[in-house]
Amino acid sequence: MPTTLIHSARIFDGTTLLTPSGSILLSTTPPSILSIHLDNPSPLPAADIIIDGTHHTVLPGLIDGHVHCHKGLPELAQAIKFGVTTVCDMYSEVENVEGVKRALGTWDGGEGGGRNDVADFRSACLPATVEGGWPEPVIRETVVDGDVADKWIARWPKLKTAEDAESYVKQNISRGANYIKLMHESGSIMAYTGPLPTPSIPLQASVIASAHAHNLITLAHALSLKDTLAVLEAGTDGLAHCFCDEEPTKELVDAYKKHDSFLVPTLIVVATLTGEEKDSSDAFVNGHMAKKHLGEEEKSCFCGRMMMGKKECKVEYAYRTVKLLKENGLDIVAGTDTATGLKGTAFGLSLHQELSLYVERCGFSPIEALRSATSVSARRFRMSDRGVLKEGLRADVLLVKGDPTVSIKDSINVEGVWRGGERLGGDV
Repeated sequence: MPTTLIHSARIFDGTTLLTPSGSILLSTTPPSILSIHLDNPSPLPAADIIIDGTHHTVLPGLIDGHVHCHKGLPELAQAIKFGVTTVCDMYSEVENVEGVKRALGTWDGGEGGGRNDVADFRSACLPATVEGGWPEPVIRETVVDGDVADKWIARWPKLKTAEDAESYVKQNISRGANYIKLMHESGSIMAYTGPLPTPSIPLQASVIASAHAHNLITLAHALSLKDTLAVLEAGTDGLAHCFCDEEPTKELVDAYKKHDSFLVPTLIVVATLTGEEKDSSDAFVNGHMAKKHLGEEEKSCFCGRMMMGKKECKVEYAYRTVKLLKENGLDIVAGTDTATGLKGTAFGLSLHQELSLYVERCGFSPIEALRSATSVSARRFRMSDRGVLKEGLRADVLLVKGDPTVSIKDSINVEGVWRGGERLGGDV
């Protein structure tokens, strides 16, 4: 049972700063936290590996609540280098989902035991799509090989009835889905796509009801205020994006409160749609972690912009929405919509930029931002074994230099990552 003790470190447990100088003992067998001390007892607890955490902070491994892992394990390997120990994929191809989960030991109800050198992976598998609807335009924009795009699109469900909804949910569960992704994109904010077909509210409600009957939550894509209100009316548990075409309204707050829905803002992708926040991206891509872990092509992609939004769209609308929902007690779950080749994003790096925008643009404290990527995201995605540092929970742990509870930009100063108690090797 190899064990690791980190002592003399600040400990942020996912909800609050537990202590300015304490210790935590991690195990690989079982892959859990054995003990947490609010001080540094003398003598220190016995351990195989002892790390002095002076001037460092221990916190739960970060969770990215919205990614697309079309390339699988290489993307998960990059994410964990930045301290992202779990990703929530919002659409991947069937074979990819199974292949990744088999490698991790989580396929077909498995509880792990596979690779710990990559981020853990949860997935929506295939989304609840209708003929000709979203995400076809963005897939054709980002997938270079047109034949591959045609193959993917041909396999998506083409929902029409409540019976279709139930059949889709059952089949998606058999393919490895941990939750269900709804698509409600009319194209009204898009500069180039034109109008897109969207599911009716009764059809969306049928998908949601089927998901709930199988104890799964739903998250919905919507990028306009109108589409957001419509899918909230249907009863979705969460929104996978924030809209960017109008000011937020009291009606919106009430709609979120009706079903206690949460928001995954993906502010960095809203900014890439509108062509904004270039200075923020430049600052992150020039940092030491990006220089160490990103290639030139990835850096260029991270600094790029999709520019798909109409000219009246502004990321400021999204900032005001996130701030308003938080002020009204609604949950914000950190997520980025990162995908290989999607301009404005990079696995791992994007989550740190997203958290910085919550603090710098949306009125979050650094601790509130950290919660959105740890305890809040774990609770809303029903991952009760992580997101919080507590005895008996998974030893998915991050060690960073500095104090991200005071300066959120310290979150990226990653000096150690443990998943299941195993430290990531190599030059983190």
